[in-house]
Amino acid sequence: MANVQRPGLVYSAPADEPKWTSAAAAEVGVNAERLDRAFAFACENDSNSLIVLRYGKLIGEQYWNGNTPLSLQQTFSGTKSVFALLIGRLIERGVLKGLEQPIYELVDELPKRLNHLTFENIMAMQSGVINSPEIEELGGAGESQLEIALAREVEAEPFAKYYYNNPMYRLLFTALERAGDRSLEELTRDEVFRPLGFDGAYWVKLYATGDGSESFRGYQSICMSPRDFAKSSQVIVDRGVWNGQRYLSELFISRLISVVNVDANPSFGLFHHLNAGSYYRERLIPQRIDRKLVPGAPDDTFLMFGAGGQVTVGIPSLHTVLVRTGNNVSLYESGNTVATLVELVVNAIDDAGAR
Repeated sequence: MANVQRPGLVYSAPADEPKWTSAAAAEVGVNAERLDRAFAFACENDSNSLIVLRYGKLIGEQYWNGNTPLSLQQTFSGTKSVFALLIGRLIERGVLKGLEQPIYELVDELPKRLNHLTFENIMAMQSGVINSPEIEELGGAGESQLEIALAREVEAEPFAKYYYNNPMYRLLFTALERAGDRSLEELTRDEVFRPLGFDGAYWVKLYATGDGSESFRGYQSICMSPRDFAKSSQVIVDRGVWNGQRYLSELFISRLISVVNVDANPSFGLFHHLNAGSYYRERLIPQRIDRKLVPGAPDDTFLMFGAGGQVTVGIPSLHTVLVRTGNNVSLYESGNTVATLVELVVNAIDDAGAR
């Protein structure tokens, strides 16, 4: 059997949906010449786009390789930042009980060895369910994402070890669908795309095909424009407020970008990488890397990173958001493109108090 990807339900924003407001860099305390260096660096390092916002205003936006502001990008694990907002919305609506809710309450097929799973320990990547490059590659084309998750084994107590674990993340797709009694696409449309004004975004759906038949396996990630990708970080930078209205509670936002267990990984919150610790851990083999994730950025910098270098970054203390899409970027190597790019943007900020 073979895997194929297809677009899911597309959400189109109304024509009168508010757009990002633009401003000159100097109006919000950013040195335009130094900011240009960040765009030049992005261009030289296989980027398709770079956008930078300060105080919620678009101060720089460039596209390469035939891309435009309307171009959509599959964001891979960058989707986790948007998905975290969806979880928060469902908690605040009472559809979910809270981050501590056991997953077995929603997915009754869960084997007893996985009864400890909660939204919080899965989102912290500290579920105790082991992962590795070999395990991540397991799961034939005919298996659903739920079947793959149910087969995983446990190696540690909750919050004791950090394993970047996509099967556990995808287990939450089923949990949300059953709690909300709607498809993941419909939930995302109603709770994220519509209230935040996404335009043209959709979940990419996975199918296994062969022998004249096909089966639905699950979801890959959200395909969206860089401008919409930036919205998940902007809501967090603005402590849960969107367009002057409360979208999520400040408490939930704070939990997303707070360290859960410093001994497991001081540089990961809930579905967000953090710059808070003096070290961080690799993705599949969680070895310790003794340097800050983004050495040239403030400690409150957070980000979510998708394969190839689809990244959304927020810096609350500097009221700054940036998005980079493109190819051939790692997050874990010393002097990586993401870290350098964020540092260049930070160095362009002259006056943190300007508006």
